[in-house]
Amino acid sequence: MKKIGLFLILFGFTLTYSQTVDDSGNLQTTSRQYLKAKPNADRLQGWYISGANSLQFNQAAFSNWIAGGVNSYSLTANVDYEFNLTAGRHIWDNRVLLNYGVLRNEGEEYRKSNDVIDLTSSYGYEFIRHFYFAASANFKTQFTEGFDYAVQDSITGDYKKISNFMAPGYLSFGLGIDYKPNENLQVNFHPFTSRFTFVQDKDLQTAGSFGLKEDGDNYLYEFGAFLGARYKINIWDNISYDNRLGIYSNYLNSPFNMDVAYQGVLDLKVNNFISAQATLNLFYDEDQIQRTQVKQTLGVGLSYNFNNAEKLKLKEINLPPPPTLEELNEALMEAQKAADAATLKLQEAQEKVEEATQEVDKTQEVLEDLNEQKEVTVPEEIIND
Repeated sequence: MKKIGLFLILFGFTLTYSQTVDDSGNLQTTSRQYLKAKPNADRLQGWYISGANSLQFNQAAFSNWIAGGVNSYSLTANVDYEFNLTAGRHIWDNRVLLNYGVLRNEGEEYRKSNDVIDLTSSYGYEFIRHFYFAASANFKTQFTEGFDYAVQDSITGDYKKISNFMAPGYLSFGLGIDYKPNENLQVNFHPFTSRFTFVQDKDLQTAGSFGLKEDGDNYLYEFGAFLGARYKINIWDNISYDNRLGIYSNYLNSPFNMDVAYQGVLDLKVNNFISAQATLNLFYDEDQIQRTQVKQTLGVGLSYNFNNAEKLKLKEINLPPPPTLEELNEALMEAQKAADAATLKLQEAQEKVEEATQEVDKTQEVLEDLNEQKEVTVPEEIIND
């Protein structure tokens, strides 16, 4: 839990001291600060669709290498899609996150290295700028069986099974308030959240497994509060870091023994089709194990990302609104003031030009007088004397 606490503190500082990104595309002018903000002013109206696809490959090969080593390779596929609808004060956000990876060391069979199914859908109604009454649903599980390769049956040689599809499977429904200023930042507080933990594999339906009360139980019901946050920051032009944090407290049993999940994804984009990705996952759930679970991955491979933000900005509803009559009158008055000031300066400049012209005329007269004096001849008598 100390590691979890440290990451929560770091995440909090990130949210507090980092700037949010305004990708609404709306023109900001000084006069609009006095106007009533339109609904969802910092989100593009319509369907915002984005996708991140990657296929990462790692390999280690040795031949006559004196220092030793094991030939190995791994392959991981990642899919992250978002389908977010904004219609006036109504928003509907959907996210599909799928990961699956396998690895193989020489002399061993294939083993999975990553396995995630994470589906989220949430609806919100904006009652104050950026704040929404919200209802959400989330589903999490994995594709295939998972094993503890450190524990092997002495008779059959099978490894100990520790997970499977829908074992566990988590389904939660929550009601509360969301803060969503833009597509890159959101904070969720749902004090009324029901969560079901399903264990559909009979081999894992034992008392204490994933919180099950008795042998043969296939689900666990919890009711509590959920606090979540997501913040995506662009560190550099081609480097981004996506934070996700979730904390759940069960009102019905030991509410202070909270489940904590954190995920950090660092994307380093080389070009449109090649990227590197590093992930960090931290998870603590006493129903599973009373220790912090840690997973780290690093891979380089092919990637393809897209979104339709630029197209949305060109939709009529997302274009800057035409100026109001009041704004036009204010602009006209400002222009008239500027014109009057320019006219006054022009008059002052003309007066200075006239004064300068008069000075030039006076100087010219003095020069003419001097020239006339030089032309006067000296009398001959004065010369002879």
